[in-house]
Amino acid sequence: MKKIITFLLISVFFISSASTASAKILTSKDGDIKLEKNEIINDDLIIGAKNVTLDNTVNGDVFIGAENTTINGIINGNLHIGSGIVILTGQVKGNVYLGSGDLTVTGSNINGSLLIGAGTALIDKDSTIKGSVFAGVGKITIDSKIGRNLYLGAGNAFIQDNAEIGMDFYYAYNENDNKISISDNAVISGNTHVKKYNVNTNTDFQSVKNQLKPIKSMVTFVSLISSLIIGLLYLKIFKKHFTESANIVSKEFWKSLGIGFLIIITILPAILILLITVVGIPLIGILLLILTLFICLSKFVVSLSLGTWLSTKFKWRKVSTYWIFALGLIVIYLLKLIPVFGGIASFLITLLGLGALTINLLQKKH
Repeated sequence: MKKIITFLLISVFFISSASTASAKILTSKDGDIKLEKNEIINDDLIIGAKNVTLDNTVNGDVFIGAENTTINGIINGNLHIGSGIVILTGQVKGNVYLGSGDLTVTGSNINGSLLIGAGTALIDKDSTIKGSVFAGVGKITIDSKIGRNLYLGAGNAFIQDNAEIGMDFYYAYNENDNKISISDNAVISGNTHVKKYNVNTNTDFQSVKNQLKPIKSMVTFVSLISSLIIGLLYLKIFKKHFTESANIVSKEFWKSLGIGFLIIITILPAILILLITVVGIPLIGILLLILTLFICLSKFVVSLSLGTWLSTKFKWRKVSTYWIFALGLIVIYLLKLIPVFGGIASFLITLLGLGALTINLLQKKH
């Protein structure tokens, strides 16, 4: 849900200020969006709505933020979804990146890989995934063909009769609470790698901490993928704003850091002043909304700046801006993993991005 809200905030804040967008954008705050079977979109598609139904063909990547999503059509690119309920019956030529409360994949053909973060997930016998499946879920039922590897972390998992895994099966679970059922008829062509974790009330704190490391790693991985999706979306639609802010980080490093720090230490007094004036109370919500949005975007801006610096340092030529951004984001996540230093780095990154975004906003006012 947090990622959906972030996606919608990005869309609402920037759509009004974007001069051009190299994608088709459809939004409906409270209503439905449905694209009929005979509609063909020869571009990337971005949707923010309450209920989304795609019966059509999209010749590009698809990004969706919604409460309920149904995909029945054909997507000749990658599919990115953040939604409460997802029903996927269509065909996807690329990869599927999905965060959902409840997921049903039925009669679907995915040529790439499937990455899932969900409460419950069902992949039925009429579905085929030609790539790998990466799943972090509470409960999952798999009865389909998977062309490559299956990586699974789940509370409850059921690998049923028609399941076929083309390569290896990797699975981690807590042996005290976890329930895993693998049918004798399921086919696993490669090796099965199972990791059991025994967590009990008598375990000391350090032991529990060590056993939770894989969960922390998975959360970090899902966070990285989610950030990468949102950041690439931001870059694709609002490239000018993105690159301008990143250039400010590079060219006005200390100024960005200083302004970011000033904003953090003055935000509380500013809110108190607005409260005292009474008439300024409505502005508090707007102020907090902009601040929250800028904090969310700060790591993206710094990622592009860092990636650009690295590409220049190592003389990498003809590298796509998207790859440069991805590189910077990965390095930032690696820095955050360093004990103690990671927390400091995360704070400085927030200050830098917040300052650069504020400078960019103020420059546009003059």
